[in-house]
Amino acid sequence: MIVTHHLNVGHGDTIVIEFKETNRLMVIDINRSSEFDDDTASELINEALNSVSENFKSFYKLGIYNRQELYEKAGYNIGLTDPIEYIKSLGYSSIFRMIQTHPHMDHLTGLDSIFTNFSVWNIWCHKNNFDMDESKLSDNQKRDWKCYKKYRDTKETKLEDTTIVRPFANHSRDFWNQDNITVLSPTPELIKLAQEKNNRNIMSYVLLVEYCGKKFVFGGDAEKETWEYIVEKYEDKIKDVTVLDASHHGRDSGYYQPAVKIMNPEYVIVSVGKKPSTDASNKYRQYSDNVWSTRWKGNVKFTIKSDGSGTWETEYDR
Repeated sequence: MIVTHHLNVGHGDTIVIEFKETNRLMVIDINRSSEFDDDTASELINEALNSVSENFKSFYKLGIYNRQELYEKAGYNIGLTDPIEYIKSLGYSSIFRMIQTHPHMDHLTGLDSIFTNFSVWNIWCHKNNFDMDESKLSDNQKRDWKCYKKYRDTKETKLEDTTIVRPFANHSRDFWNQDNITVLSPTPELIKLAQEKNNRNIMSYVLLVEYCGKKFVFGGDAEKETWEYIVEKYEDKIKDVTVLDASHHGRDSGYYQPAVKIMNPEYVIVSVGKKPSTDASNKYRQYSDNVWSTRWKGNVKFTIKSDGSGTWETEYDR
């Protein structure tokens, strides 16, 4: 049995996968925040103000009601999930495989907390020359970025008790084959192209997990160049996907129609806080009847049993 958890972390990504038969936990990216980012908060506030009474609106503007009370009055009571506490609630004290798809803070905020709260057997992160303007980071994010760079830049294959793994597409090892994982991206050429174009998304990991006839594709922040490679090399492999975790939070920049058409996903999960101005949800709906946003569904969980049957659960029914 495998269980995939697509967490509601606002503007960012965190996916937790339980491989029950090998007793391994895999985490793809982390975004740990107790509050909505400013853009998401502004959008929710504007939406909320349009749906509450004039009296409540006046009281809010006077400071009598706070932001959370405004959300709840407008019927929005979906809070963000803390990935650290969520993983603990599943009963795990260690993570077998921590995957950092690419170096953007909405995919690695909380990485330092992963290592302070859990033993991590392996981390996947590719060498690259991208940097971060630390003046724009919080103190916690500075620690997360330092943690990421430590594993990214080391020449060692192991630091403390954590093994550093840097698999490319086409690489094959029992290390992940046992969990039926196919690395679809990146390649050395895609990492080079990402650096040339100064676009970190091009070097994003894209992974395919197969189990008992079901397919899950985790798109990270992959963009056109990444998907072009995947379609060319793995067209047959990605046909008829059960669940697609939409690339780049459902934005147009992560939507590559030829790939989505081939995948023909039964479910599309969009991990998003603020609805992006270039939202591609309607484009995904041309190929999937179930396009779900974590902003409205909260955490989404899929369970696939050894006979191939499956169930899904959403934290909220919206």
